[in-house]
Amino acid sequence: MTVTKKYRLMRGINNMYSNKIIRFFSLFCALVLLGCGDAPEEEQSEVQQSLLQQSDQIAMMGEMQFPEIIGADIPGAPKLQQPRLVMAGDAPVLTEKHGLAAPALWDWNGDGKRDLLVGEFETNSGENFPMSEEGSTVRVYLNIGSDGNPQFANEFQWARDTGGTIMEVEQWCCIGFTPYFYDLDDDGYGDMITGQYHPGEVTWFRGNEEGFLPGVKLPQEGNPEAAWNPMYLELMENPEEAVIPDPIETFDYWVYSSASMGDFDDDGDYDLIFGGNALKISENIGTKTEPKFGRRELLLDVNGKPLTIGKVATDEDVEGWAQTSTTSLAGDSKTSPYVVDWDRDGVLDLLVTGSYRNEGAMAVAFFKGVKVDGEHRFQPAVDLLATENGSKALPGSGPRLYVDDWNLDGTPDLIIGASVATVNGGEFSDELSWEWEGTNKVESAGKDPGRYPPREKPTREAFLAQYEDTGGFWETEEVFDEFFQMQVDYWQQTVGVLYDTGREHWLTMRHQGRIYVMLGTEADDADTADTQSPTQETDKNETSQAEEESKLPVKLELVVPEKVDQGSTAEVSLAIDIKDGWYIYAPTGKNAEQGMKETKVSFTLPESIQQLGKVKMPMHQFKGSYDVFRGSDLAVIQKIGTEDSTPGEYTIASQVTYQTCNDDICLPPKTVELTAVLLVASN
Repeated sequence: MTVTKKYRLMRGINNMYSNKIIRFFSLFCALVLLGCGDAPEEEQSEVQQSLLQQSDQIAMMGEMQFPEIIGADIPGAPKLQQPRLVMAGDAPVLTEKHGLAAPALWDWNGDGKRDLLVGEFETNSGENFPMSEEGSTVRVYLNIGSDGNPQFANEFQWARDTGGTIMEVEQWCCIGFTPYFYDLDDDGYGDMITGQYHPGEVTWFRGNEEGFLPGVKLPQEGNPEAAWNPMYLELMENPEEAVIPDPIETFDYWVYSSASMGDFDDDGDYDLIFGGNALKISENIGTKTEPKFGRRELLLDVNGKPLTIGKVATDEDVEGWAQTSTTSLAGDSKTSPYVVDWDRDGVLDLLVTGSYRNEGAMAVAFFKGVKVDGEHRFQPAVDLLATENGSKALPGSGPRLYVDDWNLDGTPDLIIGASVATVNGGEFSDELSWEWEGTNKVESAGKDPGRYPPREKPTREAFLAQYEDTGGFWETEEVFDEFFQMQVDYWQQTVGVLYDTGREHWLTMRHQGRIYVMLGTEADDADTADTQSPTQETDKNETSQAEEESKLPVKLELVVPEKVDQGSTAEVSLAIDIKDGWYIYAPTGKNAEQGMKETKVSFTLPESIQQLGKVKMPMHQFKGSYDVFRGSDLAVIQKIGTEDSTPGEYTIASQVTYQTCNDDICLPPKTVELTAVLLVASN
């Protein structure tokens, strides 16, 4: 059953509860778009009828049960009303796939009315790119109302370029297509850009009178494909003498390149602003018509500290921020900036969102832009959507922002895409959307349990058969039994407990995107903010320096015996040590179906060294719908023979391809070549 049909069914059910609907209606008039009291009498009945239909669905689905948002008192900025769900006909505007939603307004069909565009996310990298409508694309909901009173068609269409190809950007984690509009080449036509997770590209769709041309990569200084730097290992093992890698050569510099634009150096062209684990600026070092973007530098507050929506970074963190993935200067590794002069004082500000999964997180952080000695700086973050009791301001996680004048009243409005939790095939879940996902231990968008049937409780027979089929091995029956019991315990903690507590519907959870609008109104005091440079103050936030720890989540070593006698047998092995909290994907086939790179290990032997039997893999565990390896002291073993070998030294090689993830991010798939020397001794 489609989501639209489900909403129509719910509407029919609601008709049996009309008395309850009447009680909701008086409250809903204060919440729905345009309100109920300002329309002319002739129009009001039509408006009320439309809103009553919406309130039926919303009352049942719980999609407008917002807490009281007190916001922030920002001189010159709009005063935001409560959020309102955006509808497309008789169902919400939504995204599916992995459930992220990045909204924007743009007159897509050239009829003079702004339409609603919503970018979405699907894993579509490597050999899976492009995937056309199945990939990271943009939904277009055409405006069938007026420009000042948008109403959207029930059905959407895919955004296509001038060649008729569905517009798509390659993403393998965590961002999705995020459309923003700027005239980058100063030709009078708006262009579309979107950032990328990794490589750290920004795709540029040039606008012309026919629409948008196929996307090209914006030129940037450095290599956006930079992965884990080989100098990391030396840095971790010998920090006193190691060569510190240039940040621009590191993965952390490029990863999660969520991108927005604005002129921050007042030279008349657009500069790039990036999010991720640090908020950064890349100056346009090209021209106004042929942009090229330079080295990314940290954005700083008035005290010279990196911008953060969480914990304030130490000086040591700042010094090494692009050397390791565990240091998040921004207080969140998934920040997304939006550039706008929110307080209308003539200086660009930032609105920043993050993963929004853990208690106390800000739904939207406001950084007021100021000029300090000619430099663009920012005041510390302010919680734009603070609530009365400190609860969540928005449902779900991973919000994305867009600012426009939704109702053409002259005041900016805030448009929000939220990734909400649904169950049972698309029903909005109050308990999962309004509780912090970190508290409920709900997977992030992209790893939803509902994408696949729930994992059954492991049985010894099935586990044994699976490991034999995939080359698994164990030393003794006792070792196997102990490991098997660990998997049963894990199943009970993650799956069985849901059945035991009546929450088995959580196993059907899928994120979906929803769009909300917070209309802006003018404050009684319309004075703009004081534009004088603030006095620099000592940062009062409590900071602490964490102990230095290894930053490489996976360590590999090819292990061979010290020597092997001629004519005997031995084992060579790949030792795998995975940092706590990280995992790699086991080669069972289950992960590849979900777009993840499974671990592949091969050994290359000299001609006179025999390969005896198949490669033996360690016993894997499961995490949600994935089969994974995690922990230390893992080994992939290959038995060899030296019957045809003469005494001497032989080079053994191993090639390893794997992808590393934790609960927050996934690193790019990586291939490593290892060698070791085997000594064959005379009998």
